[in-house]
Amino acid sequence: MRTLGLLVCCLLAGQVAQAQESGVDPRVGEAKTACAAGNVQKGIELLAELYTATNDPIWIFNQGRCYHQNAQLVQALSRFKEFLRKSKGTPDEDVKDAQNYITEIETEQQKERSLSGAASTATEATNTLSTQAPAPEPKPGRGLRYAGVGVGIFGVAALASGVVFGLLVRQTQNQVEDQTKSGVVDSSAISGKLSDGYRYETLQWISYGVGAAAVVAGSLLYWMGTGSAETSSARVSPMFMTNGAGASLQMAF
Repeated sequence: MRTLGLLVCCLLAGQVAQAQESGVDPRVGEAKTACAAGNVQKGIELLAELYTATNDPIWIFNQGRCYHQNAQLVQALSRFKEFLRKSKGTPDEDVKDAQNYITEIETEQQKERSLSGAASTATEATNTLSTQAPAPEPKPGRGLRYAGVGVGIFGVAALASGVVFGLLVRQTQNQVEDQTKSGVVDSSAISGKLSDGYRYETLQWISYGVGAAAVVAGSLLYWMGTGSAETSSARVSPMFMTNGAGASLQMAF
């Protein structure tokens, strides 16, 4: 009985030792937890210890997964490529997974480079626009100068109308003189001509007055808009004709 009991104890001890040897290394769970929690450095160190203890490249693969899960693409790509270099005797499924991850990472890197290039181009364009010289502001007083030119042109037109009415006055006087010299006097016709002549003369002097005032006002507006910093000039020149007087407005922008 004593011998049987000793044999049973030896068998139980052997089973416990075998169970301990075949059990999962606690570092596996610790590495998985560290990687999932974002503690990449700790997870990578534990996986490195496992690779050193077992020389199994699957732990290099898991390092790549740890980096990849935490968006460290450069390190992940390096680990997956290292796994492929040391994957002799590794199941084809693991090799295929590593190759797929490499393709996925390279695609992600290409997208990042494209986005980075687009952002850089947009930034350069923005900087270029911001450094360009601002559009020149409208010169002050331009509105006054335009108004002055408009009023001046109206004044010159009024003066020209005065000249035309002056010519009509002269024409009417000549017609009355011709009828008087011919000896045939039509009092009603002469009266009408004289009435027309008086009206033309009135319009003539009104046109001269309005035109002269407009030319002066336009010159003042233009001068106010020009200011001392402008090189523009305005000049009013009198004009004398046989049947009246006028003015010439000359302006330079």
